[in-house]
Amino acid sequence: MSSIRQNFIFNAILSLSQVVFPLITFPYVARIILPSGIGEVTFVESICRYLILFSALGIPIYGVREIAKIKNEKNKLNKLFTELIIIHLIISISISIIFISSISFIQIFRKNIEFYLIGLLLILSNVFIVEWYFQGISQFKFITIRNLIIKSILTILVFLVVKEKNDVLIYFFLIVITSILNAAVNFIYALRTIELDFSITLVGLKKHIKPLFYIFSSIAFISIYTLSDTILLGFLTDETTVGLYSTGLKVSRIPILFIGALGVVLIPKLSEHFYHDRLDDFIYLVNKSIKAVITFSIPMIFFVLGLSDKIIVTFAGSNFTEAGGVLQILSLLSLLIGLSNIFGLQILTPMGKDKYLTYSVLFGMIISLGLNLVLIPIFKEKGAAISNIIAEIAVTSATIYFANKFIKLVIDWMFIYKSIIYAFPILFIPIIISKYVYNDISLIIIALLVSVTYFLLIQLFIIKNELFVDLKNKLIQKI
Repeated sequence: MSSIRQNFIFNAILSLSQVVFPLITFPYVARIILPSGIGEVTFVESICRYLILFSALGIPIYGVREIAKIKNEKNKLNKLFTELIIIHLIISISISIIFISSISFIQIFRKNIEFYLIGLLLILSNVFIVEWYFQGISQFKFITIRNLIIKSILTILVFLVVKEKNDVLIYFFLIVITSILNAAVNFIYALRTIELDFSITLVGLKKHIKPLFYIFSSIAFISIYTLSDTILLGFLTDETTVGLYSTGLKVSRIPILFIGALGVVLIPKLSEHFYHDRLDDFIYLVNKSIKAVITFSIPMIFFVLGLSDKIIVTFAGSNFTEAGGVLQILSLLSLLIGLSNIFGLQILTPMGKDKYLTYSVLFGMIISLGLNLVLIPIFKEKGAAISNIIAEIAVTSATIYFANKFIKLVIDWMFIYKSIIYAFPILFIPIIISKYVYNDISLIIIALLVSVTYFLLIQLFIIKNELFVDLKNKLIQKI
């Protein structure tokens, strides 16, 4: 368990960096290029992410699972790594050629053709990022250190070169440069620990297609209902609306980064336990994961609900005030995505039941597309947010249903009930403090400190959550 704890710490630091760096750069950029500029970059990046998704064909998840199984078998590892790189590269080149050919036929693409041409570098560099390899061998330390260094460099560049509203293209180029640097560093470092094996055959490549198809289908459907709201907003409304929605969505996903940190660390270990038929260890880790998601997500929901408007204005500026309503609606995402990741990515995927995850997200995708087409023309950014939440509820419900077909987990409903009841006062902490503190930043910081203190005391002395009690006991022993 020490390796899991160490990897979780590194992945938590990685998740923290994904919050800290945007907190440093986004408020500055949002005030320079305004909602229309943010919407423009977000729309182009969403298109590129779709193409990256199709190019990857499920390799980022499949690779972690398969690498974890054979990480101690050098020859098999070399062969698997090479096969997945070749599959990824072939598909990426093919999709890039198709995309270049289609740009001249679609009006909305011709409008920002220079953005999309630069975006092709984003697609091709993604082949060599190979984070699935490092996650599979549990090298989270390297991933974290590399990420911190590259993001620090790019953060400095943002402040140096993005100076006026017309620097939108420069800002997008810096996003692309981040991906290229990550790819270069990752691939060079990977080749120090693994050798490319070109003695591959068509049969060797074909054996990956079926499992990749199921995983890719799941990821594709997930991405369709998580990215389609932004893209449909771009087609049905305007860039300002896209900017408001994407800002609320960006802030709402900050808690998910922390909650998802444990899940990313556990997937290789869960795959290894199931592969070696250690079901007791498998169930133990899943139960701990469920308790962790419940413990952290529910207080976060109440905290965001109580401070949504202040958080948005502090994060992006007064031009984005209307995004506060979007953030309130999307505050439930941390709980819903946390649970669906457990029952989908931590149970169904390690057990090889990928098709059931596919069914779940297909269900969510259909609901999302239907609701977006109906609600966006009426409620604009809030309609997209409502569609997002309902789709996530559908996916979470479906993954729970399918996961329970293969593994029986005992849900501690009393623990969930207590977590909600004791977290509810966090909603009112900002309201009380706002009567004495008038500066938004000071209000957020003080409310956060008070909420965290209240949360820790409740978990330790009233709920007596084993996650915190064990940590407290270990700290006392070390002292």
